Amino acid sequence: TADYVLIAIRYFREIGWRRMAVITSTDTSGQDAERAVDVALALAENKSVTLVDREHFNPTDVSVGAQMARIKAANPQWIFGWTTGTPLGTLLRGALDGGVAIPIYTSAGNLTYAQMTQYAQFLPKELYFSSTPLLAPEVVTDRGVKGAIAQYDAGLIALNVKPDYVPSTAWDPALLVVDALRKLGPDATAAQLRAYLAGLAGWTGVQGRYDFKLQPQRGLGPNNALIVRWDPAKGTWVGVSKLGGMPLGR
Repeated sequence: TADYVLIAIRYFREIGWRRMAVITSTDTSGQDAERAVDVALALAENKSVTLVDREHFNPTDVSVGAQMARIKAANPQWIFGWTTGTPLGTLLRGALDGGVAIPIYTSAGNLTYAQMTQYAQFLPKELYFSSTPLLAPEVVTDRGVKGAIAQYDAGLIALNVKPDYVPSTAWDPALLVVDALRKLGPDATAAQLRAYLAGLAGWTGVQGRYDFKLQPQRGLGPNNALIVRWDPAKGTWVGVSKLGGMPLGR
């Protein structure tokens, strides 16, 4: 979450959108994202960014009309709307009903074709997400990562599944464990498995090139993430930033 939030603020700052409003769900995911926003805004690189309004809503709420009215009055250039699943529909419908016609950024957990189809009637004109390279192979220069993405796509298509983000969160971890067991043997202990993964660097997956020495526990950092935008004409997401969040062409 921290990496995704960091590159989102970086991207919007660099394209000149420096007045942001935040609306997050009150669940753990929303609280985590809100903390990440505060950390990112405290960085020197974001001193020109202004948080003009901060709102919250319960994931079970059926309306965010009051929150959207306050956001509209604060006159932001974009909305950081962090929630996942059904509550996103509430947030997006609330923005439309409230006449809040500005770009909205949301969680990578919503990078599913099912949601984009379900919410088609009330999607904003500009809907942004942080993502791993998976959904924007056209802007990826690492041939190993591009190859991993092609393998992922082929694997899911063979199962009649349209590849999007959510399955990828299990794809790389599964392959990491399989590769480790091939190296260590099927009788490897948990401690041996952990030690192997903790020392791994350069492993290539659909989420990027992993380096557990540089990024303990996760293997990935902000330079493995980018910003994508939903393109209704193409019916898919398109990359609008480089890895790390800088806009394309910069």
